[in-house]
Amino acid sequence: MGTSLASRMHRPKRPPRPSAREVSARVAIRYHAAMRWLVLGHTTAAVSEALKRHGHDARQAADIELSADASPEEVLKAAHAHQLDLLTADQTLANAPFGEDPFRFGRSIVYLNVGEGDVEQDDAVDRLFNRYKRLTPGRLYTVTSSRVKIRQLPGRA
Repeated sequence: MGTSLASRMHRPKRPPRPSAREVSARVAIRYHAAMRWLVLGHTTAAVSEALKRHGHDARQAADIELSADASPEEVLKAAHAHQLDLLTADQTLANAPFGEDPFRFGRSIVYLNVGEGDVEQDDAVDRLFNRYKRLTPGRLYTVTSSRVKIRQLPGRA
């Protein structure tokens, strides 16, 4: 038949299941994985150092065998093929996805729109990542001396 009352009373109890908060506190979950960046345009070496300081990987055009005189469309296609996000100080390159023949770029673009007398480029990178820990693909982040503007790239829903 069934178990007797005496045998049920002496059965050891299971410990209570941990809550999601307790599990996440015990397990080191890395939500903000490192991003891989293609750094182009009139940027200083401090930009690559700032990216590395925030735990990201910075690459130059030569690292992906991209010529210095490549068109903006070629740059976007190469970055897309190598799964690299794009960081530039070149306005033409930053606005390339919005041209007459838009190219669907499924990564992030960061445009450093800081002048020579304004905030240094590495400080702009620090401000970007202090504000946004993880950037969303399909967005153009324009970093100025006072703020960060976000614009959706064409071709993304």
